[in-house]
Amino acid sequence: MKYYHPQEIESKWQKKWVKAHLYEAQEPPTKDPKKYLLVEFPYPSGDGLHVGHCRSYSALDALARKKRMAGFNVLFPIGWDAFGLPTENYALKTGIHPIEATQKNVVNIKRQCQAMGFSFDWTREVNTTDPQYYRWTQWIFLKLFEKGLAYQAEIPINWCPSCKIGLANEEVVNGRCERCEAFVEKTQRKQWMLRITAYADRLLQDLEEVDYLPKIKSQQKNWIGRSEGITIKFPLAETKFSLKEIEVFTTRVDTIFGVTALVVAPEHPLVTELLKKKTEDKNAKEIKSYVQ
Repeated sequence: MKYYHPQEIESKWQKKWVKAHLYEAQEPPTKDPKKYLLVEFPYPSGDGLHVGHCRSYSALDALARKKRMAGFNVLFPIGWDAFGLPTENYALKTGIHPIEATQKNVVNIKRQCQAMGFSFDWTREVNTTDPQYYRWTQWIFLKLFEKGLAYQAEIPINWCPSCKIGLANEEVVNGRCERCEAFVEKTQRKQWMLRITAYADRLLQDLEEVDYLPKIKSQQKNWIGRSEGITIKFPLAETKFSLKEIEVFTTRVDTIFGVTALVVAPEHPLVTELLKKKTEDKNAKEIKSYVQ
């Protein structure tokens, strides 16, 4: 062969791989050792894959192929994370209904994945908008609610006025939304919360059982943020607020006797109530600036 024509050669062999069920995980029971590999499912909210997908998917695809050659029964599925903000924003931007946009983009991105030759097991393809899929995420949520692990609370959040959604601290860069770069506001919102703190000890213990890089383990520990300490309540004298005491957590109770003043965070309920009262306090401007 004088010239290599990838469009012809690769397309030919990709069809043969599909026909031979080459990349499908074998149903148990099987004596082969098992390996489960998972990439982040793409959002079908754009016109197609970008270079970041190709980078990440190629790396794990190489590992999947290596494990198969080593005799492993490899489960390497793929799917579409089709709910949420990216799909909503795409629909608003293009004027295409989310269902129609999702279906159209899934077809295109699947074509791209197959053209790239990724060895996904397409018999395990999932779509988060499929009722047969999200019935189980709803079931999980109901179980969490029944056990008291899912609850509602009004808490301060980072609010993006452009995306109209709450943001995690990690999604705020220099005071702006990392997606649209709009300035982020602090506001009180009623949110569904998961009581992850109930599992803090278990999460920390189980980190010792996984083969994460040391820096990743360190990030996980910092995210869990477990500390040993006590909670102290300081009563407020002659207060006009509904809050009658300020609760403080400290890891150094031995220093508590030297406390002469307290500083509350911008998101503290006391500050929120103070601003709602439209106080004539001489420091009102400074307080608003502190919160912002």
